[in-house]
Amino acid sequence: MALPPIVRKAARALGLRPPARSVRVPRINFVSGLEDGAWLLFGLARAMRPAVCVEIGSARGLSACYVGLALKEIGAGRLYAIDPHTRTDWNDRESVDTYRLMQRNLRAFGVADYVTVVRDYSDKAAAGWDRRIDMIFIDGDHSYDGVKRDWELFVPHLREFGVAVFHDTTWDIAPDHALNRDDMGVPRFVDELRRQGYPVITLDRHHGISLVQPTAGGVPLVRS
Repeated sequence: MALPPIVRKAARALGLRPPARSVRVPRINFVSGLEDGAWLLFGLARAMRPAVCVEIGSARGLSACYVGLALKEIGAGRLYAIDPHTRTDWNDRESVDTYRLMQRNLRAFGVADYVTVVRDYSDKAAAGWDRRIDMIFIDGDHSYDGVKRDWELFVPHLREFGVAVFHDTTWDIAPDHALNRDDMGVPRFVDELRRQGYPVITLDRHHGISLVQPTAGGVPLVRS
């Protein structure tokens, strides 16, 4: 059912956009273990209305397309998608030189205007970074040292009620023996954050997606 004209008129007067009743996306094989977990990123961005999002690790652009789609619906915000798009220790086998593929997929989704592709390594992209971040998706270097470095580089810029999203966090407790690696460090690092008191929520789908707020012990919700 369409929204009544008076509701649409009021929304326009307040500078609001009514929520879409359905979202249609192109059928693209992104060759990504994130799969439908991309809808979680879409929902977070759609609800948070972020001004600045960051992702580390883009490959063919699945996560970037869905975050960009949320920003397009909101009509504001920008995603900075960081990936060298060259061979690293953590490429998926089918996704190595993915720069042109990602650009094509962003255009197919109609979200290229909301995504800045940063073709570089995360440490280089972090040098001189001066923007406050609302939401960051960390899915690049999966070694313990690599994921720890990405957290330490960018979490100082994450706002108090911002959120960091990690992919591949349940490999230790639910490994895919055909794909698992001895140097997979994401579960160990995110569990370390949990034991240090950072609020962590983990969904045991799509190899584990964990949401972490950047304040140990959580942000107080009452005045002291």
